[in-house]
Amino acid sequence: MARTPRRRPARSGVQGAARRPSTTRPAGRGDRRTRPRGGAGREAQQRRAVMSTKRWVVVGSLLLLLGVMLVPTGKSWYDQRQRLATLQEQVAAQEDNVQDLERQRDLWETDEYVEAQARKRLKFVKPGERTYTVIDPAGDDPAVDPETGAVTAPSTQPWYEQVASSVAAADDPTSAQ
Repeated sequence: MARTPRRRPARSGVQGAARRPSTTRPAGRGDRRTRPRGGAGREAQQRRAVMSTKRWVVVGSLLLLLGVMLVPTGKSWYDQRQRLATLQEQVAAQEDNVQDLERQRDLWETDEYVEAQARKRLKFVKPGERTYTVIDPAGDDPAVDPETGAVTAPSTQPWYEQVASSVAAADDPTSAQ
């Protein structure tokens, strides 16, 4: 640990004044009062202008260095913010997907939904029932409400027109291919 020298207390009184000789600066070339005003004033202004230019060059260099250091940092910050926004959107979409899957899991726990899915997908019927399969490649599958398992017809035709078009399609030999 470096020790700093102690300051001596200031001496007061006659002794301190007696020891110090009084000196005056002789008037020389650097004294303002005796300096000639002609060319020396212009030189001083030129020196000040050069010093001012040097200062601006140094300040500009420092600002350029600061910019070179901060631009990559700012770019990486911006890229990270964009990546974070993308990831937050993905998380929101996955949370919605999880909620949908949980709702489907709850539906599969009910007997009515399982029965409706077995009838629809596997063509299961109860004893004594008959099943009919209508082959219509252009027809849409009826939509099943996942909450209730009820079949809803996507068509807006009255039922008798649907029956007539089904019979016409069944009688057409070209559509049975």
